[in-house]
Amino acid sequence: MPIATYNAWLALYIGVGLMVALCAVLAAVKTIYDLRLGLLVLEFSDWRGRVFAVPKLWWRWQINYLSGTPVIMLTAILLAHHLGFATLVDV
Repeated sequence: MPIATYNAWLALYIGVGLMVALCAVLAAVKTIYDLRLGLLVLEFSDWRGRVFAVPKLWWRWQINYLSGTPVIMLTAILLAHHLGFATLVDV
């Protein structure tokens, strides 16, 4: 594999990895915001509420995280375009 191809793939993976990390942190912040605002209500009064609290919290985080997927995909495509799609192919 040529060094230019390796560097292009490395840059692409680092860029997408940073976007994924940013999206995960922002999803956590949005989930906490939803809890504080009352959009997500977790019941701890009975056993059923306590059992389902973690899955409800996880589901809300997943929804918030997946709402950032189009931004991650667009960033990856634009970065690949900037690097040059031909550079990403092992020639």
